[in-house]
This record gives sequence, C-alpha cells and structure tokens, in this order.
Amino acid sequence: MSARLFASIYQKVGEKKVHRFLQTITLRSRIILVYVIILGLGGLITSFFGAIITNKTIMSQAEMKVLHDLRTANMVYTEKLKSIKKAMKIGASANMMADALKNGDKTELNKIAHQIAGIVDIDFLSVTDSNGRVKYRMYAGAAIGDDVANVSTVNSALKGNTAAATEIFSAEMLHNENPVLDKQARILLKDEITENDSVSAAALTSGMVLVAASPIYADDGSLSGVLYGGNLLNNDFSIVDQVWELAYKGEKFNDEEIGAVTLFYGDLLISSNIKSADSARVVGARISPEIFHTVREKKMPLALHSKLLSERYISEFQPICNFSGEVIGMLHVGALEKAYVSMRNAVMGTFMTVAVIGFFLIIFISYLITRTITRPLSEMVDVTNRVAAGDLDYVIKIKSKDEIGQLAYSFNRMIASLKKMRRELEEWGNTLEQKVKHRTEELAAMQRTLMQSQRLASLGKLAAGIAHEINNPLGGILVLSSLVMEDLPDSDPHRENLEEVIKQTMRCRDIVKGLLQFSRQEQGKTEYVNVNEVLNNTLALIEKQALFHNIKVKKNFQEDLPFILGDNSQLQQVFMNVILNAVQAMEEVGDLTLTTFRDKKDDLVVIEITDTGCGIPEDLIDRIFDPFFTTKEVGEGTGLGLAIAYGIITRHNGRMSVKSKVGEGTTFTIKIPVAEKVKVADENE
Repeated sequence: MSARLFASIYQKVGEKKVHRFLQTITLRSRIILVYVIILGLGGLITSFFGAIITNKTIMSQAEMKVLHDLRTANMVYTEKLKSIKKAMKIGASANMMADALKNGDKTELNKIAHQIAGIVDIDFLSVTDSNGRVKYRMYAGAAIGDDVANVSTVNSALKGNTAAATEIFSAEMLHNENPVLDKQARILLKDEITENDSVSAAALTSGMVLVAASPIYADDGSLSGVLYGGNLLNNDFSIVDQVWELAYKGEKFNDEEIGAVTLFYGDLLISSNIKSADSARVVGARISPEIFHTVREKKMPLALHSKLLSERYISEFQPICNFSGEVIGMLHVGALEKAYVSMRNAVMGTFMTVAVIGFFLIIFISYLITRTITRPLSEMVDVTNRVAAGDLDYVIKIKSKDEIGQLAYSFNRMIASLKKMRRELEEWGNTLEQKVKHRTEELAAMQRTLMQSQRLASLGKLAAGIAHEINNPLGGILVLSSLVMEDLPDSDPHRENLEEVIKQTMRCRDIVKGLLQFSRQEQGKTEYVNVNEVLNNTLALIEKQALFHNIKVKKNFQEDLPFILGDNSQLQQVFMNVILNAVQAMEEVGDLTLTTFRDKKDDLVVIEITDTGCGIPEDLIDRIFDPFFTTKEVGEGTGLGLAIAYGIITRHNGRMSVKSKVGEGTTFTIKIPVAEKVKVADENE
C-alpha cells in the first residue's frame, strides 16, 4: 500500500521534476534521502505486518488459554458429577441399605443418607422401591410416594445400571425432593443481556440438576430399589467459583476480574462468578439465542468473541447434555477481550518506540558515514576542475584502499591516459574514419530508400496503365462467360472448364483492383494521431477472428506516447496488413508482440511488430516491399500489401524496415516523426 502511494506521488510530481530536484541537492543529501525513503517504507511495511502478527499471536494465545480454561471447567464439572455417582454407588451397596428399605427402617436410612452426605455435598437424596416410587427422602418435609421412574438416571438404575447425568427437574419435582429447592431454582428473567436491564415479570422455576442413581440389590440378588441424589445448579456457585479459583484467581485488569465462568440453562444464565454493582451474582440474563442454537445443533464446543453483560469476552462454550444426549445447557468460560487488546497495544507501542528510535539512530549514523564518503569526492571534484582547465600534471593522493581509493587510483590512470592521448592527437591528428564510415552508411541507406521510392513510383505508373488496359477486357470476359454459364445445363461437360475460367477471371479482377489501389495511393487527411489507439482499434477489428484463437498478443505500449501527424485510416491499413501477415507466418499459433516507444534522440515514434513465425530468408529481405512479390501460394495473395504499406509510411515521412531470422521470427519496425506541436511543447518544458 505504501509502495503504491509513493508510486502515485512520483507520477503526479513528474519524473522530470524529480530528476531536477535530485540534481540540485548534494550527493550526501541524496544518499540520506534514499536511506530515509527505504527506512520509511520498510518501517511502514514492517509496522503493518508486525501489527497483524502481534495481534494474531496475542489473540491466539488468549484463545488457547480460554480453551485450556474450558477444559479445566469441564474437568471440575465432570468430577462433580462423578463424585455424586460414586457416592450413590457406595450408598446403594451398603450392607444395611437393602434391609432398611425392605423393613421401612427410616432411622437406618437416615444414618446411611447422612453418611453419604458426608462423602459428597448434595441438595437431595431419595430411595425408591423396585417400581420407582419414592419410599424415603433425606430432607424433612419432602414428599413420599411419588413416581420418579420417568427420570432418565432413575429409569436406568431400575434396569440395573448406575447412571449419572445433568437433567431438568420441574419446580414440583424440586419441591418434592427438598422443600427449599424450588425457591433456589426460581430466577427472575431479564429481557436482554446487559447489566442495567429491567427485570421482567417472568421467572424460571424449573432447575438444571446434577443427578446420579444406583440400583439397590437384596441378598438374593433381586432389585430392591434405587438410591439417587444430586445438586441443583440454579443459583449454586460452587462449580463456577472452583473453576475461577483454578483458572483466574488473582488475574485483574484495571481492578476488574479478567475471567468469567458461567452456567447456562438453555440460553439463560443460572450461575456465574460475575458480580453486579451491588456485589450480587448476576443471573437471569440471556446469551444470544444464535450461540445456544449453534451449540445445540453441532453438539460441540464453540469458540468466539461474544458480548456478556456490558463487556466483550474471548469465549468458549461447552454443551451440557442430558442422559439422552440432548443439549440442555452450556458451560462457558471467557476472558476480557479488552485486557488482551490493551496488551497488544502496549506491545505495538513499545515496538513503534524502538522502531522510531532506531530510525533516527540509523539516519544519524548514515549522516556520519556519508561524510566519510563525500569528503574525498569533494576533493576529487576540485582535481577534475584543474584537469578541465588543462592541468594534467596533478595527481590525487591515495589515502585508502577502499572503493574511494580505487576511484582515486583509476582517476590518476585516467589523467595519465589523457596525457598520452593528447600527445597522440598532437602527433597524428584527429581521424575522421569512423565518422566517414558512419556517414557513408547513412547515405547508402538513403540511396536504397530513394531507389525503392523511385521503383515504387515507376511501378505505380506502369500498374495504372496496365490496370486500365486490362480491366475492360476482363469485365467483358467475366460477363460473357457468366452468361454462357447460365445457359449451360448442369450436365454439360464444358461447365467445369467454364467455372474455372470465371474463377481465374475474378482472380485477375482482384489483381487489377490491387494494382489500381497501389497506383492511386492518396495523401489522405492529416490529423493528430495516437498510435496506441490505432493499434488497439486495429486489434479490436481482427483479434476475434478464428485465426487469432491460438495467438497470444503482448502489448508493450509507452503510456505517454506523443502524437504524430497522419491519416488514421491509412495507418490502420498498414498495421492490419503487417499483423495479418505475422499471424499467417506463425500458422495461427504463436506470440505476437506490439511495442511502441519514443526515440527522443531523433524525435520519432517507433512501432515494432514482432512474431514468432517461420522467418524470412536473408536473400528475400530486400524484395518484400516490391510490388507483386509474395511467398504465399498461388491464389492466396497479390504481393501488393506490403508495397502499399511502405508507400503509406513513406508519405508520412516515415521509414519502414524489417529484420528476420529463419525459424525464430520477424520484426517490422515503423518510424514516424513526432508532431511539431509536441516537439515545441517539449522544448518549452
């Protein structure tokens, strides 16, 4: 992102202005500026990715800790259920339990019940007969004689199995077990899950309980009844407090407890360690229904960042299932998100502080280093001024063996070479051989161009005369042969010969048409033309043809290409002719590369069209622009296309040339002068 911003600014300011600015400042300033740009961009990129990595790492660690805390909470919850199950199993297997149940000895049953209560903390404990009817309950005032066989764990125990699970007891069932439990289970509901919610009139009356049951066997092995008991989780904070002690005790952020441990009956909060402003435990609030629905459907732990009361937490939700495997609640642990956000911000603040200090420290060191580099260079500049004034006897003193010392050594060698060259020039004089050779080559090229133009002009006149003389007889032949053709029956043996006469006559007509077009080449209208647009328009006309399906077109266009003066249509004719020839040379399979750029030295717009075709033999290169010269099969071309193209480019004061290598491909190069208006604008800049 920062790289694109820099590139955009660079384009807006302009390449020339940047170059002028760099030329006005010292080398030392340029080096320091480069350091600043590189370090600045590097710092921005590093800060961006560092922030992403830091945030991801810290949040990942927080999520891993919460997951570990959920496992701790699940272990505490499971161990609690196992301890109840173990106590029920021990109580049911007691020697006196079956006899006491059989004899209705409540004293003995009370004794056994209190022994069990000494093993595990439970809210209710009951004994049933073999049909599931309650014969004894531990707590005073509890009902006797009701049928509890529909409780899943009790039903399993009646079948001979010791079972434990989390179940839902109605208010009536809770009251039957212990007269105080229905009051403990009652929770006033809140409409939304915020700390300042108003309490609605509705209230939760049923309760979520941990319950275990174990069969009681008589001496003869027959089932005498069932011992079951458990804990009510509504408004019971023993499990959440135990988990909090293990996972979050002592962890605070701005005097707030970081950890939250809660139990949900469905989506309703029934137990938590979160406290309100008056230090009361928060219950009765609802979590987002979508969370409970997701946990209930997937029956798997759910990790997410959720809002609980007025705070956001990094949360993990564990489904709580009943004996039948249905999700009836959730065990939740979470950590304050803002605590880890604050930690992340602190880390990033430290990182940025160190980065800024390092940045300025490197700039200072760069300044010192550039001084050691530029001082010898300044001395060398003074020497160059002396040399420019003609003093070739001065020698630079070499003080080091580094690159500056090597430069000084090379500079001394250069001065020595200049002295030698000056002596040689004085003795032998200036040679013009190379210049003469270069000029001779230019004259030869101009002569070839002139001869080509003269040849084309002569051929044009000849073609015009021939075309006029041949065109009328050809028309007569074509009309008469067509009329004869109409009169001949389909079975006539001469019909095939006559069809061939008509076909060849039409071919002659096309050749004459090409001759006329070649001989009547017109100057065309003159306008400012964008070569890139002409090339794009030409491609748009032909690239959807079938012969282009396996051709890969590559465009290397200079974006700020200057305008030329010319005829748009004629230039499109030239480009289309060359491109179609290139595609045919590649046999419709290969790479076609179109390149445009400005030759600032000669003020020319250069167009290069390169194919990967079969190439042109060297002995045919000089003939390809001649009229009627073609390498195609008879009947596939007239040999006038490139000749016409050459004439059009010549009338645009341009040059057209070709380079080719057999087996590798061909490049057509077209050079057209830049419009005078563009030249004047460049000179004003």
